[in-house]
Amino acid sequence: MKSVAVLVVVCGCMSTMHFGGGKSAKEAQHDEARDLTPPSLTVDHEWTGPIATAKVRVYADDDYRAQNMHWQQGFDEQLEYVNEVLAAGFGVRLVADYREWPRHAPGETLEQALAELHELDRGDDVFEVIGLTSSLSLVSATFENIGMGALPGRHLVVRGYADVFERQAFDRAFTTLDQSEREAMYVARRRHKTATVLLHELGHTLGAPHVEEADTIMNPAYSDHSAAFDAHSRELMLATLDERLHRQSVHAATASAVTTSGEHYAAPAHATLVITVDAQGAATVGGQSVDDDVMRRLMKISYDDDHDTQVVVKASKKTPHAAVVKILDAAKAAGLTKLAMGVE
Repeated sequence: MKSVAVLVVVCGCMSTMHFGGGKSAKEAQHDEARDLTPPSLTVDHEWTGPIATAKVRVYADDDYRAQNMHWQQGFDEQLEYVNEVLAAGFGVRLVADYREWPRHAPGETLEQALAELHELDRGDDVFEVIGLTSSLSLVSATFENIGMGALPGRHLVVRGYADVFERQAFDRAFTTLDQSEREAMYVARRRHKTATVLLHELGHTLGAPHVEEADTIMNPAYSDHSAAFDAHSRELMLATLDERLHRQSVHAATASAVTTSGEHYAAPAHATLVITVDAQGAATVGGQSVDDDVMRRLMKISYDDDHDTQVVVKASKKTPHAAVVKILDAAKAAGLTKLAMGVE
């Protein structure tokens, strides 16, 4: 029998299913289903200290509540999986306090939603403020389409899961599988994706920027093969957690571990480049404004002078997320890897 390759798009991931070549269509789809079933989320380093409890305030807007009838129960299940990772790897467990958010804005961007959430609740008395908003009418594999977190900060928003569209994609792609098999794969992917999105955005609020390592939680693209945070992101997050939870650091912090209060930083063993970004996204170094071209040259000079130069980005709570990411990307493009965040 002649082998035929069929391109299938499932949940933002493109894969090639080969029929023939000794396998039936059902066997090929079983193989594909196994490949698309995500791994369990894990931690690379087990936390050995006491587990702290931290309260998060969760707001669900009108559209989210309309799309998710039992939204509190659904988020409880999502948070339970997230807490398995946070407790085992970071020594903290989150407890949700639920509120309704009288907001109907299905066409607004996540950046607008994040700004509105910040105005609604400053979050001074809780560990995090989480906003839940409507799902997209499409399947997305980019975190910025389905979630956004302040970098760093205490606010994040995530979209609901695109149930209808994910199910339709599975039903079209896996026609030879039993309904129970499709349902099991769907449930596993939903559980993995919702938990990973929330962990990714929590990572941002705890000072971790995007990383290039494929199939890790802080990569800008969602992957159904992601299982854990990369080591550098974990160190940044632990340093922020130590500060917020007022606990003594019990891990081997790197030079990039900083507080989020902006009051002090771990003493660097190498040169430090401090960049301040205001609420309009304008960057200054040593009190002097710098544009994108000057910033790139400054990063290159810093790298040439000392490959281990530490780049510290100090941002206000109202600093645009994109402005901070652009600076961090410029640093990484120059070869600098010791990146840290602080709140101005």
